[in-house]
Amino acid sequence: MGKIIGIGGVSRAGKTSLAQQISDWFSEKKVKILHQDDFINPISKIPLIKGQTDWEIPESLDFTAFRDEILYAKDKYDYVLAEGLLVYWNPEVCQLFDKKIFIEISKNTFLNRKTLDQRWENEPSWYIEHIWKSHFKYGRVPEQMRDVLCMSGENQFISGIVKNYILH
Repeated sequence: MGKIIGIGGVSRAGKTSLAQQISDWFSEKKVKILHQDDFINPISKIPLIKGQTDWEIPESLDFTAFRDEILYAKDKYDYVLAEGLLVYWNPEVCQLFDKKIFIEISKNTFLNRKTLDQRWENEPSWYIEHIWKSHFKYGRVPEQMRDVLCMSGENQFISGIVKNYILH
């Protein structure tokens, strides 16, 4: 039965990079990375904001499918890394996490990295601001949640701190 690790933070904070680093560190183990972005609802079910699909809200994700995939992977892998900007929004998903990591970056770092991110082509500046604001509304760690490793995504992650947290 695997250990489930939740990794959250705003867009471009380094969630996927950290998940990949953890996978590399535990290369002798069976590790599965689950990206919340892979559990998006059909686009017809996602609300619009100013005529644009609003990917930044809980309604954009299928939390049931995400939860089910985490539970399925738990029985097959030593470590399941569930990462996403809304990973801490759904209580049923949150209760699955054995370890919780939250990556914070400054707004300036977010804007710099988002400018370089061309996966979604040119996002309007109002939408980039919406991403930042939505993070504070939906993407933060719930106040009552304990034992969360909060770390900066401004620089490279300190492997010793993360490994120690995961292993203990």
